[in-house]
Amino acid sequence: MTGSASTTLRVRFRRYWQKHRTLFWTLHSVWALATGVVVIWLARERYGFVPWVLLFLGLTWLSTLYFGRSVIASTEPGGDENVPGAAEEATSYLTRTMYQESLFFLLPFYAYSTVVSAPNVVFIILLGGLAVVSCLDLVFDRWLRESRVGSLLFFALVAFAGMNLLIPILVSIDPTTATRIAAGLAVASAVPLALNGERPSRKGTLALALTAVVFLVLTIGLPRLVPPVPLRLQDAAFSSGIDRETLVLADTVPDGVAASRLGDGLYVRMEIFAPAIMPTEVNLRWERDGTLLRASRTIEITAHELGFRIWDAWRPESGVIEPGRYRVTLETRLRRVFGRTGITVAP
Repeated sequence: MTGSASTTLRVRFRRYWQKHRTLFWTLHSVWALATGVVVIWLARERYGFVPWVLLFLGLTWLSTLYFGRSVIASTEPGGDENVPGAAEEATSYLTRTMYQESLFFLLPFYAYSTVVSAPNVVFIILLGGLAVVSCLDLVFDRWLRESRVGSLLFFALVAFAGMNLLIPILVSIDPTTATRIAAGLAVASAVPLALNGERPSRKGTLALALTAVVFLVLTIGLPRLVPPVPLRLQDAAFSSGIDRETLVLADTVPDGVAASRLGDGLYVRMEIFAPAIMPTEVNLRWERDGTLLRASRTIEITAHELGFRIWDAWRPESGVIEPGRYRVTLETRLRRVFGRTGITVAP
């Protein structure tokens, strides 16, 4: 093929791509969302694959950094400067794919540790929203390419979500400390992507600095917004009594149990799952009909691969369990909720 024929073929292909690019990426967005749902299903209970998130984050960081520095406007005959070149399209596609797979993979693990009526439900909604946005190829592509703040926020959130889950498993530290470390590392790794090897204006620098500070304040200063992964409530049961040595329940009382059956106390036993050895501090909060009754002392325990069990009891001074809806909330220190159970006591 002569040089002239080769150039003509490239021009025709580019014109064809310009004409059908939006349709192609729209159909691909639907495909990406469908594969994301499959990833959610495959990721359930597969903690052994969590370290791969670190590799994906590293590759995503490198590809995003390269993508940010390789914006090549078309100079070919008949080209359109608003349409990315082939190298940029390929790099951008790789970046989006790794973002998509990382986000959809992380979603189930955060869902396990999230309580719908707790503040940390905001985080999983945000994570799910980012997963959907990452499937919108044209929107996501423009966001990463044109917005420094958007680029910083997106990678910082994904990196934070991954490291917040991974660090306690790999290093065996408590989730609260892991969250603080993950937040710092996420911001530090996201800044180079936002800068793209260039020095922003004073206004741009201020915007990036403010974004980083807000991110740190929300993740570290308001820990209740972040689920304490990888801890999660696996099972809970109420009883009229418990063996304090073996934690064997005297019985299991159903919802709607009569107050007379409980005697002078309502007991609860909770089973917490943890995929690795890690120090943990938890406590239980009792409520009746929305009114706080008591909070247990903080229990310091080292979770092992099979998790651990804790128990507590509500024994009023009157010696009589009053009817009502009782709710027991399981939380770490700093009131990070990751489990909740309830029972109705009938008159």
